Amino acid sequence: MDAPRHFTSDYVERVTLRDGTPVVLRLVCPEDKPILEKGFNGWSAESRYARFLGTKAALSEDELKYLTEIDHELHFAIGAVREDGDGAGNPVGLGIARFIRLPDHHATAEAAVAVADAAQGKGLGKLLFLRLCAAAAERGIERFRCEVLGSNNSMAALIAAISPDRTIHVGGGVMSIEMVLPNVTPTQPPHEPAPEGGMYALFRAAAENAVEWTTAVRRRRRRQAAASDHGEKAFGTPVRG
Repeated sequence: MDAPRHFTSDYVERVTLRDGTPVVLRLVCPEDKPILEKGFNGWSAESRYARFLGTKAALSEDELKYLTEIDHELHFAIGAVREDGDGAGNPVGLGIARFIRLPDHHATAEAAVAVADAAQGKGLGKLLFLRLCAAAAERGIERFRCEVLGSNNSMAALIAAISPDRTIHVGGGVMSIEMVLPNVTPTQPPHEPAPEGGMYALFRAAAENAVEWTTAVRRRRRRQAAASDHGEKAFGTPVRG
């Protein structure tokens, strides 16, 4: 019998960042579309290019739906919002951690940790990373894969230094990196030493440079183009593990 899960629809975690900012962690839900859209609209063109691995002017309705209307099994995401909002009753998103299970590799998932500029350097990225790893382990994930721009010299140097299990160079100057998850508990305190190994170092650097990888969204867009001749709707087709 499977052990009870910690990261369910009832999961809520309240933490205080190093600067005293009160933050609530919870699973991403469909109502979070405005938060994601507002965050995207605040990025510069350069940040959008680095974060989405290409030119991007806006998030489409399909993309917002795909990123928020998720099953938390094949596609999982934890969001971090400022508990006291913006002072006018509006939520403020500070970070997000996400994984999407690869259809052909059930124990591997594409993953990313995102931290807003205002919340960087305060421990939120590490906390999101720990919780994402624990949630993935609950769901049978053993490895995380992420993609970064190959033209990012600092990221390339980091990858070379930490020697990940596998580095794949793919089209468009994008590097795909895959690593084994560290062993962490669902309630591991964020003030404890960071997990050993290169994955945390990679995700920490990436969180400061790539707020949201949407590899799966881009892949599904390609599928949409390929499926248009067959009358299929790419974003309406569930990913299967």
